[in-house]
Amino acid sequence: MSVGQVNPLDTLRTRLVSAFEAGLCHADGWADKVADREMVERVRIRHDGPGLPPDPATIASAVAHFRRTGKPEGWRGLKRVCFGAGSVDEKGWCVLSDERLRGQLIELAQGQREARRRVKCYQALLSSYWSFPLAAANVEARAGWLALRGWLDGRMPSVSSDLHRTPGWFQTLVDHHNLLRDDPCGRYGQKLLTGDGSELQAAISGLGIPSDSWVPEEAVIAQMRAGCGLGHERFRGMLPGLLSVAMGEASVRPSQALQTRCVAMLVVRYAKVPGTPESPALRDAATGVIGNPWLRRASWDANVVDERGRPDDEAREMVFGWLKRRLIVDFFELLSEDGVGESRRLDYWLRFEPFVDDMWFALGRETRGRRGESFEDFRRRARGRLLDLEGATVDNNAFIMRMGEYLAVEFGAKGNACFLFRWDSLPERVMEKLFSGKGGGGVEISDLKSRSAEMRLIHKGSAGMGPSWEQRFDQEICPLIGNWPGVLPGGRRSVPVRAESRQVPAVVSRQEPRRAEPPPKTEFLSAEARAEVLALVASLKLKVENNRSMGGVFWIIADDRLTAVRTTLGKWGFRYRPGKGWWKE
Repeated sequence: MSVGQVNPLDTLRTRLVSAFEAGLCHADGWADKVADREMVERVRIRHDGPGLPPDPATIASAVAHFRRTGKPEGWRGLKRVCFGAGSVDEKGWCVLSDERLRGQLIELAQGQREARRRVKCYQALLSSYWSFPLAAANVEARAGWLALRGWLDGRMPSVSSDLHRTPGWFQTLVDHHNLLRDDPCGRYGQKLLTGDGSELQAAISGLGIPSDSWVPEEAVIAQMRAGCGLGHERFRGMLPGLLSVAMGEASVRPSQALQTRCVAMLVVRYAKVPGTPESPALRDAATGVIGNPWLRRASWDANVVDERGRPDDEAREMVFGWLKRRLIVDFFELLSEDGVGESRRLDYWLRFEPFVDDMWFALGRETRGRRGESFEDFRRRARGRLLDLEGATVDNNAFIMRMGEYLAVEFGAKGNACFLFRWDSLPERVMEKLFSGKGGGGVEISDLKSRSAEMRLIHKGSAGMGPSWEQRFDQEICPLIGNWPGVLPGGRRSVPVRAESRQVPAVVSRQEPRRAEPPPKTEFLSAEARAEVLALVASLKLKVENNRSMGGVFWIIADDRLTAVRTTLGKWGFRYRPGKGWWKE
């Protein structure tokens, strides 16, 4: 080796010394712990967990091919079709809804020669079972989903035999076998009622159930059922928490359909509480989710049903009564000069609440422009029954109550009498405003103080020891409407009325049903509504009774079983009376 030439051995020696002079690292430092944990978790999910579905686009492509040819594209195609069996398209179709394709898919899944592949198909179909859009599915798809549930349940022993060891997901399925049976989430209801969701969460985590699955929603229903099964006092104690869950203030964000279902269950149960003391929270939830019970009658009758599936009239009337009482209080405390300091008129009219069939509020210009939480709440509760009071002082408002064949009109400003009308004696322009069912528009104060009124009542007692104005009002009003509320404000009894004066005014007899004809040419139905209603009447050959010219209502003789009837007539403000049909003033 010549002078100045570098010795390779010296170079190696120098590099070795440099590499080891700091000492060897401990074995614990040789690996990346975070990376190791992530790898272990990926392995666990792949082999011990319930499995993750592939990309939605590849699933959709595989399902389309299977639908077109009746055969999957190889093993991967079969697995993807299993994952997508419950995926519903825009027309409501899915593999599960097609009996032939569903049978072929299940036969292919359980006919795989390799045990590993049979288990993979079972896992994929189980995933499809969890992700199925149960609430929105049509009858055929739901039937297919139930058939899949039965197959998954019956197949469990075979899957257990195919497994060399019991993975975590399968053990969780064994522990929560109820999820493949009728009332799948009933088991969790009582614990959820006490705030313990650990058992349900163990099932969701262990089985990889997605957050938008039907399982959490069915668990909410199970919680509602558990609460509704309690005694009266315990149920009332649990009601605030149940309402919080129903309105989406807890962990689950319910769909509109689930909210409606839950609130309806609570309303039906609360109607069985003795005395049904008013629950403002339940009242507001019911009117906000289901709708105003006198404006949204079709919605109430469709959703608030008893154990036989029939409209629960008791529950509807309970909420209607609460709403009427709240609105009566709102008028005399917010919209009249009485305010909260003078309660005589409020106390008087609250007695008549059970006999009030409908009510409207005509607002003066000052009230229409007022803001604040109390006024906003009032407008929300009175939506559809608000009018403009025209020709009055800016601070005056009118409260219009229908009781049977009569209308009582009270005004907010002092010095105004109470007017009582036969409802069919009102000017046609007022009738159209009141019975349009839409609210809005104006009504002249002169029409509400018309000489056509049956009587004009003053809020002043007679001189000396004569009756109070409340007693005089009862003497005049009660015989006409055929109802006597009983105790007057201050504990005084209503003045007795002679027996012969208690006769209810005769009601015009209804005509016999006759050949279908178009609704009368008045504004009680718009041109669009008349065309749609007439088409429905003609297509189903329905009978009608048109009694409007005699002060009655327009009847369409039909039950509420047909969706087309419920949808069309409910849309245009018709109300349903069991045993009779649909009516509109």
